[in-house]
Amino acid sequence: MDILSKEQLYELITTESRYRMSKELGISQNTLSNYANKVTPIGKMSLDNAIKLTAYAKKLQSEA
Repeated sequence: MDILSKEQLYELITTESRYRMSKELGISQNTLSNYANKVTPIGKMSLDNAIKLTAYAKKLQSEA
């Protein structure tokens, strides 16, 4: 599985509803907000979260 780039992850987190992502993926809104606001660098994201976000992005793409 290819994982989204840092830029793609950042774009996803800043453009989609963090509330919805939090509920669907089990990643806290606070964690997502920290990435979106650059409090926590995307490069420090856990592999598990990157995989979840990549799968979420692919799901959104298939729904479009």
